[in-house]
This record gives sequence, structure tokens and C-alpha cells, in this order.
Amino acid sequence: MKKTKEQIVKEWCHNNGGASFNFETRDIILHDGGLFSAEIHKKRVKKFLRFMKIKSGKHKGFIEGVYSKKKTKIQTTIDAVFWFEELDETINYLRRMKRMLNKLGYDTGKSIRRYVK
Repeated sequence: MKKTKEQIVKEWCHNNGGASFNFETRDIILHDGGLFSAEIHKKRVKKFLRFMKIKSGKHKGFIEGVYSKKKTKIQTTIDAVFWFEELDETINYLRRMKRMLNKLGYDTGKSIRRYVK
């Protein structure tokens, strides 16, 4: 009995875990805690100081510093952390994933193409 694509992917995900696949957009979604740990860092971006030359009044010709009236923004960065000790296991995991995708008929070669509908 021949297995369908869905059965092969479901079996692979059950045995290996840590990823899911979107075959319409050809994306591999790696979940936090499987191969890596995602750390979210939030920080406030400072208001910038704008300099302008005074054109009239008592202090004509001087330069004045004025803070921007915009709200301070919060910048979010997400870091993916891999561990040194698990590097070989991560490489083996990605090789198993490549073998499964090649078995399904997808090219995982060096050419990078983005398929747009």
C-alpha cells in the first residue's frame, strides 16, 4: 500500500516533531522549543532631539534643541538561540527533513526561488 503525502508528513512530524509545513507557500515553520529557543526583547526607542535655527525674536540666529512630539515607540526583537551541545543533532534533524521533502518530490537544492501565486 502506497502512502500519500499527508500520511508521510504526519508520520515524520509524529516521529521528529518541532516543525510543521505549509506546502502551498513552500514554508517550513519551526516552533519554539523544538530546535531552538525564541527570546523576545522589548525596549523603548528614545525620542530624538531635533535642532532648528531660531529665525526671529530675542535669540535670532541661535540653534535650539527641540524634542520630537511623537510617542516613544517600543521596539521588539526576537532572537533564536541554538545550543553548542545540540548542534550535531540539529544538523541531523535538518538532514532527515531534507530526505523526507526529497522523497515527496520537492527540490531542496541550492537554487532559491520564491513561488508566488
